[in-house]
Amino acid sequence: MAASIRRCVVGVVVLASPQVAASLAEETCSATSGAGCAVARENLLLQVPGVGVAKQTANACPNLRDVERQCASDGCTVLADRMQGRSCADYCASSGYTCVAAWEEVEEDCNVKFPLTCEESGIQTSDLLCQCTSPGVAASPSLSLEPGKGEPLQLSTFFWNVHWECSMAARGASHSCKRNIGRRFAELARESRAEIVAAIELSDTSSQPASLVDFGLSGWTQVNGPCASGDGGDAAALAFAPEWVVQSSGGGCLRHDWDTRAFAVARVVPPRAVEGCPSLCVVAIHAPHSQITRGHDVVKSVCGEARERCAVAMGDWNVPGHGVGALWAALVGGSSPGRPQPDERSCCWPESHHYGVFDHLATNIIGAKHAGHTVHPYQLLEENPVKQHRAVSARLALPGDGDLAAKALAAKAITE
Repeated sequence: MAASIRRCVVGVVVLASPQVAASLAEETCSATSGAGCAVARENLLLQVPGVGVAKQTANACPNLRDVERQCASDGCTVLADRMQGRSCADYCASSGYTCVAAWEEVEEDCNVKFPLTCEESGIQTSDLLCQCTSPGVAASPSLSLEPGKGEPLQLSTFFWNVHWECSMAARGASHSCKRNIGRRFAELARESRAEIVAAIELSDTSSQPASLVDFGLSGWTQVNGPCASGDGGDAAALAFAPEWVVQSSGGGCLRHDWDTRAFAVARVVPPRAVEGCPSLCVVAIHAPHSQITRGHDVVKSVCGEARERCAVAMGDWNVPGHGVGALWAALVGGSSPGRPQPDERSCCWPESHHYGVFDHLATNIIGAKHAGHTVHPYQLLEENPVKQHRAVSARLALPGDGDLAAKALAAKAITE
C-alpha cells in the first residue's frame, strides 16, 4: 500500500503503510522519548504530542433518532425533533448516550438562540439542539451563541395571596397578623432572590395595598392596584428590585360587581435585555371567580405593544393552569401564554375546608422557559391566617439579547 500523509495547521496525523509508519514512528518517538506515540498494525495513525490532532469526522453517534438536522461533523450534535416535554438528557439517553449540552435553536436550524441545561424540556417547542456523547467519553459543547446574543436572563419572582382576613384581622385572624405576615413576605422574597414580587390582599384597607418597602423591601419600586367597590374592594401590588426601571404603571378592578378583584400592571426595563423585548409588561393578578370584564384598556395603555409578546403575569388566578389562557386573553391580550407553572395545589388554609390549584406564573415571551419553582408551606399559622394561600417562588429563563443591553442602560439613565 502506498503511504498517505495528511497534515493540518496545528498538528500532524499520518496514515501510512507499516514500513513507512514504523520508520516514522521510530524517528518521532526517539525525538519525544516515546511519549504520546500510537502505533497500529496495517495502516497506522501516528500522534505527535505537543501539537494538535485532527478532529474525528466519522459519525460517533450513529444511533440517534428523530434527527431533523445534523449540526456537527461527528454526528453527535443535532437538531432533535419531537421534543415536546422532553429534555436533551432524555433524548440522548433514549439512544444509549449521555447529554453534553443543550440549546434552543433560532429557527429550525443549527444557530443557538440561548443555552439550556440538559435537564430542561422543550415545553413550548417541538425541537431542541442536543449534543450527545457515548457514556464515559468526555466532550465539550460544540455550539455557541450567535454574535450579539446574550445569556438568558434568569428572572426570579415571588407571589403570595395572604388573604384579606389577615390584613383586616377578621374571622379570627390575630391583630398582629398583617404586620408579621408582611415581614415574612419580605423575608421569603429575599430568600428567593426575587426581582419581581406580587402581593395579593396584603393591604392597609379593603382596597389600599400595604407598603412592601415598610415590610423590608428597601429600595424597591412599588406599583399599586387598588380596587374600591362599594363598602369593600380588593388590593394587588407589584414591586421591582432596584435594578429594574418602571416606565409606566396602573391597576384597578377586574369587574364591576360583587365578584370584582384587583390587578396591578407595569411596563418595565429589566437590568439585562430580553430578546425582542425592549421592555416587559408585568401583571399582578387576583382573578375573579367569574369572567374578567375590566382592565384590558388599562393594560393596553400602560404596556402598549409590550403586552403582545413580552408579558409576564403572576398571582392568584382562581383557576387551574388550563384556565389561565382565557383570563389572559381578557386582560392582557396579545399572544397566548405557554403552560403556566406551578400547576399544583396552593389553596388554602386550613386545607380541610378549602381546595384550589390557583397560583401560577405565565408568560408569552417567545423562547422563555420555566426554570423551577417552590410552593412554600403555609406561614405563621399561630396568627390564624384564614384562607391563606401557599406562597410561590418561581423562575423563568428569558432569552437574552446582547444588542439591547446598551439601550436598557440608556433607559435607566434617562429615568434616574
